[in-house]
Parts: sequence; structure tokens; C-alpha cells
Amino acid sequence: MSSETSNDTSPSTAAMSEAVKRAGFFKRLAAMIYDWLAVIALMMLVTILNLAAVHLLSLYAGLDISGYADQSDFLNNQWWFQVELALWVWLFYAWFWHDGGQTIGMRAWRLKLQRIDGKPVELKRGLLRALYSLLGLGNLLVLFTPKTKLALQDKLTKTEMIVLSKEQNKQIYLRGIEDPNR
Repeated sequence: MSSETSNDTSPSTAAMSEAVKRAGFFKRLAAMIYDWLAVIALMMLVTILNLAAVHLLSLYAGLDISGYADQSDFLNNQWWFQVELALWVWLFYAWFWHDGGQTIGMRAWRLKLQRIDGKPVELKRGLLRALYSLLGLGNLLVLFTPKTKLALQDKLTKTEMIVLSKEQNKQIYLRGIEDPNR
């Protein structure tokens, strides 16, 4: 470590907020692609559970799906199912941002979401940020603000996405787990 860098390698937000490097568009995009894989898996799980419920309800509770080709056709034509899928995706992002500041993709690309003041993101702020992100389109603003590297959702929720060192990322990943190398 250089003499200018703090010897504190803990992921304390105060230490990170003093010399943060904000994430650019392409790192954000790479993390989003990773996250989409996890989101697709989550949506598949939710769909399977809903298909099972529709199947059981049609067999035992008299749910009439005779106007549809099958259970999946029934689900795809239900507004509540589309809303349910959107809610799960919304909660996926909000929860991960609240619980450690990183989604799976952000962890892989060593990104962390925090408030502008360096503190962790509260669940309410994470929910708003997920809503304001406009399915990731809010990140396009980063291309036009190279000095601040703030996306639309960052500006509206007073958050920032920062790039972590390998050590900081490892510390966040291992939070609550004793490091065997110490």
C-alpha cells in the first residue's frame, strides 16, 4: 500500500467514501448482464411455482383454464402474474443493494452501491432506486456525465456506485465469516 492510502482494509463506508472511484457505464453494464442471469433464474423459479399452483388449483379447486392452451398460456394472460414477476425483480435489486450494497453481478465486477455520504443504502432507498432505474436505462446518463459518473437513479436517490479494490470486495463478501488466513 502506498503511504497516501489508509492502512485500514475494512469495508467501512467512511474509509471508502473519502477516495471513491465511481463506476463507469461499461462496468455497470457488465454487472447488469451478470445480474440478468440471476434475475432470469429467479423468474423461472417464480414461474414454476405459479405453474404448480395453477395446476393444483385447476385439479382440486375448480380453476377453469379451459379457454387456454395450458397452464403457461393461462399465466401469460394474467395481469397479476406479470406484476408478480416485476415485483420479484424489483425486490431482488432492492434487497441486494440494502443487504451489503452488492448484487451478484456487482460483486463479480467489484462494484458497491452506497449513499453519497458513504453510508449503506436503506431498503426504502433501494426500492426507489430500482424503480427509478427504468430497467437499467437510467445508466445511460453516465455516458453524458463523465465527471460525476452518476446515473439517473443515483441522482434521484442520492446514491453512488463505486469501484472497490479486491481487498474491499473480499471483506464485504466475507462479512460475518471468519477469514481463515488471519
